[in-house]
Amino acid sequence: MSAASQVLAPLDLADLADLTVLRTEYDPSPTPPAPPQDRTTPNPPAAPPGTPGPKRAR
Repeated sequence: MSAASQVLAPLDLADLADLTVLRTEYDPSPTPPAPPQDRTTPNPPAAPPGTPGPKRAR
C-alpha cells in the first residue's frame, strides 16, 4: 500500500498542476483588481463614552 501511495503522489501533483494551468488559461472569470499600495490602514473606532480606554504597556 505504501508503494502505491508513493507512486500516486507525483501523479496527483502533476494533475493539480495541469488543472492550475488549464484554469488560468480558460477560466472566464476576470482576476480581481489588486488593492492600492499607498493606502494606509484605517484607525480603530473610538471607544464609546464610559468605557475604559485601551491598556498601555509600561
